[in-house]
Amino acid sequence: MLPNYQITVYSPLDGSAKAVFDGASFDDVKYSKILNDVGLFAATMPYSDQLASIFTLDSLIEVQRTSPLTGRLQTEDVYFCRLTHHFREGNEEKFVVGGLSLNHLLARRLVDPADDPLAAAGYSTKAGPADDILHDYANEQCGVSASAARQFPNFSVAPSSSVGASAGRRLRYENLLDIFQNVANQSNVDFTTSRITGNTLRLVIAPIGTDKTRSRNYPFAPFVELNPLRGNLSDPSLLFDRKQEQNYVYALAQGPGESRIVTRLSSDSISDSPYNRIEFTTDIRSAERGDNTTILTSARAALYDKQPHKEFTFRPSGTEAGGTYRIDYDIGDLVTCTFGNDSFDLRIRGVEITLSPNNEEISVTVAQR
Repeated sequence: MLPNYQITVYSPLDGSAKAVFDGASFDDVKYSKILNDVGLFAATMPYSDQLASIFTLDSLIEVQRTSPLTGRLQTEDVYFCRLTHHFREGNEEKFVVGGLSLNHLLARRLVDPADDPLAAAGYSTKAGPADDILHDYANEQCGVSASAARQFPNFSVAPSSSVGASAGRRLRYENLLDIFQNVANQSNVDFTTSRITGNTLRLVIAPIGTDKTRSRNYPFAPFVELNPLRGNLSDPSLLFDRKQEQNYVYALAQGPGESRIVTRLSSDSISDSPYNRIEFTTDIRSAERGDNTTILTSARAALYDKQPHKEFTFRPSGTEAGGTYRIDYDIGDLVTCTFGNDSFDLRIRGVEITLSPNNEEISVTVAQR
């Protein structure tokens, strides 16, 4: 039995509901949820004169789907309307809507040192638990501490809990979303922006998901193992790409010539073969002399970006143990994946759902932590 869908459009100006659609109102709907990134929304529907006034710029499009556990509607994600397309196809007029998830707010801001009260020498410099520094950057660059013209209306940043790994950054006009992703990749924190009510939005910086791996839970607790032999998935695809791998970094900090500070750091993958030490440099001259936290976290972030790429995609069955989206797994969860002779623990990084009048298709992407 297909789940029910409801799509509600809210005004970005006052948060009022402008329209409510059920799934049958659309020819097709496709949306994605991506951990620590910007998801996409696209939908096609028969044209009517009212649609252009409903789907205005940055209208909030909330997608709800019935819970497989309770049968009640629960929010999947919310998207800013950023595209409309009215066209004729034969004798039919169609209207296409495209959107970007609320994390796109972070992509709309740069790190402007002028909005950091502690900025020095033209840079915004912070060090400490990763969630704390991201909290401060968000508040200063688009939240209540930003200059008036740069504050997003009805937007807040939830308090941080100092749970992230130690990190340091010295920034000047870098994109805020890029910084969030960079810090999240080398720490144990995540981030998501959600609609609270109306047009009130909140950014939360905290770990997302639960460790449901076999290695963590067996034999004392339930675990999720995604395995075609267990019948909980189909169309498995395992990609392990090491063509662009680099695993020994020379992090070049400040200083002229031979006096330049160089920090060397390697990853464990060097020992995977006798020839696998692959060296590269990263420029971290923005780090101040003596700021070891920023130097080390920048070097670790560079190693993370160059690590081997492991990705497992599949279509869940939705009927067998471990195969039901939002019961057995959700975005951010760690799960065990088995395909052939390979078994590994990966994280649910993305879910893409395609909805048509008589069908729902779910595609799941799991990748390295």
